[in-house]
Amino acid sequence: MKKNLTLILAVAFISVLFVMVQTSSAQDTDILDVEPGFETLNLAIQGDTTATGEPANYNRIYRLERGEFYLLNGTIQGLQDVPLRIIATEGDGPKPVIVPAVSESGSAGNAFRPNGDVDVSNLYVTGIDNLGNVAGKNMFRCDGDSAIIKIDNCFLDHEEQAFIRMNSNDQQLYLTNSTLRNTIRLAKTSNGRFIDTRGNTQESIFIQNCTMYIASHTPIRGDHGIIRNITMDHNTFYEIRGRFEIERMINGTITNNIFADYDYEGNDCDPANPNADSLTQSDLLKIEALESDLATDEERHIRVANNVYGWSPEIQEMFNRIDSVKATPVHNLTTLTFFDTYPNMICENSIEEYPTFSDAPDPAVVKTYAEYRITSGYSDESNPDPRADRNGIGALSENPTSFGLADDEFDFDYNTDAAAYTAAEGGFPAGDLNWFPDKKAEWEAWIQSGVANKSNLPREFALMNNYPNPFNPSTTIAYQLKSNLNVKLNVYNALGQHIRTLVNDVKQQSRTT
Repeated sequence: MKKNLTLILAVAFISVLFVMVQTSSAQDTDILDVEPGFETLNLAIQGDTTATGEPANYNRIYRLERGEFYLLNGTIQGLQDVPLRIIATEGDGPKPVIVPAVSESGSAGNAFRPNGDVDVSNLYVTGIDNLGNVAGKNMFRCDGDSAIIKIDNCFLDHEEQAFIRMNSNDQQLYLTNSTLRNTIRLAKTSNGRFIDTRGNTQESIFIQNCTMYIASHTPIRGDHGIIRNITMDHNTFYEIRGRFEIERMINGTITNNIFADYDYEGNDCDPANPNADSLTQSDLLKIEALESDLATDEERHIRVANNVYGWSPEIQEMFNRIDSVKATPVHNLTTLTFFDTYPNMICENSIEEYPTFSDAPDPAVVKTYAEYRITSGYSDESNPDPRADRNGIGALSENPTSFGLADDEFDFDYNTDAAAYTAAEGGFPAGDLNWFPDKKAEWEAWIQSGVANKSNLPREFALMNNYPNPFNPSTTIAYQLKSNLNVKLNVYNALGQHIRTLVNDVKQQSRTT
């Protein structure tokens, strides 16, 4: 009975998370247009108060002009207890460019340090300051227990430590339709991550239809912390070093992704016994014992399916030639034992392939970087620079076009005759579907229709993303149950206030909408 109760709560709470962040009261929002220029965004937010110092509007949205520059004079923190919401004007023009500016102290800080909820969309944020140097680390350093972090359709570029630092407990991250690239610190390659949970117990991480490339260390660092719910679906990971530290997840869904040139430095290898398997060698997607009061290993639900893994000929040649390293397995023997032992841990339908991307960064560049570090004893000095940026890196005053996206930006669509093109669930392309707009539209309709998994009874608990999103006035929320259970589905607004209970009843094993 205890086991069933735990699972009921897990399903119900996942449902709450998704609905809570997607539901808003459009009629209560108030948009404040911010002029481009130096310090304008700082002043707009800091000065947005009443005569007594209270926030002028708890539903404020700051809107930036497309194609314009916003130079930050210090880190944006937001107002106390008010969600920080920043969007771009409507249209198809270039995203607003947010640039940290060097202060009188001679340095530029990180762009954002919200102390609560944050919701940003359609922005380009760079970690290069206006003088062409790397600004302060942790582009989004997110404080506040239980904060909700939403980043959609953004391009985050250049970071020395982690683009998103989940700096407090029980936070929820929703990262969608975005690109993150160049997280690397040449002089200290133990840094260079996309997401860092700081070892905290985190409520949820949801990453869907994103492209992330060029990372020098641990794309997601869990630092042995617990992640209650993590979903990584339809993402393209390219030229990442290290493994995903999500081994202590409770509920995990890792599906339909591409991992290309992953862990490009490989595992240390004994040349005398290069084919030896190891229980403890690094693996890309590791599972280890939970050892927590939050759940037992039997109560965990993990599914790794329909992913594509592979290396370019350049990286594969390096692995074959240098006898002190070997390619990193997706799962080592310890992880595979978990899949063999627990029926709620599933690994299926993944393939090995390196699809031919139409215009990805040259793999020979990261090979040069990796081989130098391997053969020079992993020195942190004089490393070749593997960062990819077609606009280059320069001072804003000397070359404004070095900031923002190039007209000929990198492209990660790939050949349609690749096995990856139909490897995802439903026969869709694996990886970020934004590179295949027509297929993405079909996939959204497929999710909405409920065709997915309809022919078979579910083998696990799951909640699908609501559709449409954003929505007005209605949306569809689909979930599936592996057994008959009581389901409670609550709706909260962005301030955490309870709006309505949609479901509070026993539901049969099925896909329910």
